[in-house]
Amino acid sequence: MIHPNQAHVLPPTVTTVLFDIDNTLIPTHQVWQRALADIAADLAGNHLAVTAADIVSSYTRTSATLWGDYDRALAPLGSHTAARKYVWQLALQQVGIDMPERELTAHAADFAERQLCGLKPDLATSDSLRRLARTVQLGVITNGDTDQQHAKLVHSGLAHHFRTVVCALGNSRRKPDPAPFQQACAEMAVRPEQCLYVGDEWATDVVGARNVGMHPVWISPAGEQPPVGAPPTARFSDLASCLAALCDHATNSPHRRAEPT
Repeated sequence: MIHPNQAHVLPPTVTTVLFDIDNTLIPTHQVWQRALADIAADLAGNHLAVTAADIVSSYTRTSATLWGDYDRALAPLGSHTAARKYVWQLALQQVGIDMPERELTAHAADFAERQLCGLKPDLATSDSLRRLARTVQLGVITNGDTDQQHAKLVHSGLAHHFRTVVCALGNSRRKPDPAPFQQACAEMAVRPEQCLYVGDEWATDVVGARNVGMHPVWISPAGEQPPVGAPPTARFSDLASCLAALCDHATNSPHRRAEPT
């Protein structure tokens, strides 16, 4: 669905389109839910006093709390691997499961691998990105971990479309801070006003992009509304409709070429 304010979704000054990864380019939440349900069922089979639903609920709640407070709760652990393991450790302890260190490490790695294996090549998105890349350059800005996010792009068959991939997890400055947006501009030799940024989170993606001078596009579920008083923002209910509009605008516009900053 294209919302009414899409008349200039690709402004004439734009030479670069940047994307968020999780739940924008790739429907990672769906894959995460399936992997969590499967691994919870396996755990419940080995711990009969706990149900799979208990494990799913505990992990979902613990993950949201700790990742939502990443700078204080997880960043001091020093690595994404340690953070994933710690989240699982607390979630399992809350349902009465104390897993030995070596087993916990393997368990956290297994959960991450199941998520990657759940990703399949997205031929439709890849084709749209290929068409779009004929007229604009493409990049990624994500708050995720470098290894994990690159692996997601590879498993989804999308990695080759992007000139740069900025992964901010592990840095002290993540979206909506200007730093990752500015890093992408520097790597792609463009100014912020030459960039359109597509993301699914209002506070992180839309606000962050707008504050640095980029043109934000919001991928939001049907019915989700921006905050009261927010500036008009290009908005789509899914990535497919967004890419279709971008491709149409790019095809019908004069050739765009990035200018050095």
